[in-house]
Amino acid sequence: MPLLTLEQCRAHCRIDGDFDDAILGDLLAAASDAAAAYLGRELYADQAALDQALDQLPQDMAAAVTGHEAAVAAANAETNAAKAKAMRDVADRRLAVATARSARLLLGMPANDSIRAAVRLLLGHLYAHREAVVVSAQTLDAPAGATAIAMELPFGVAALLDPYRPAATP
Repeated sequence: MPLLTLEQCRAHCRIDGDFDDAILGDLLAAASDAAAAYLGRELYADQAALDQALDQLPQDMAAAVTGHEAAVAAANAETNAAKAKAMRDVADRRLAVATARSARLLLGMPANDSIRAAVRLLLGHLYAHREAVVVSAQTLDAPAGATAIAMELPFGVAALLDPYRPAATP
């Protein structure tokens, strides 16, 4: 379940009509993923969605461990040493991905208003700047002769998300 509705996305980006809904959906997913990655935790639309993901976690981890054990057993039975090593490496990688996802999920939280605001800021930025190159931009405080300036807003996405990052451990 997305953190924002398409109606909320359209309103934030000042879009009338549904002609950009497909791109808004993609940009919302990207903005939500960026916020979750920045926070180092999974984000959910509400507590029920988080609870559902937590309820599923033991089965998912059991399946990951079972898959790892089976893949390692198959690798151990392989006579070609290089292939066996590659099989173990792939099995280890898959288990590591499942374990990392589990850790992010255990730190998961329902998105609050600050997180939703950060996602809106990211969404608006991604929607307004869909190209890799700025063709032209004018600002009121641009130095003489400047044709384009990019700067981070002083109270932007990081300021909204920083309080929800897990504390660093020594």
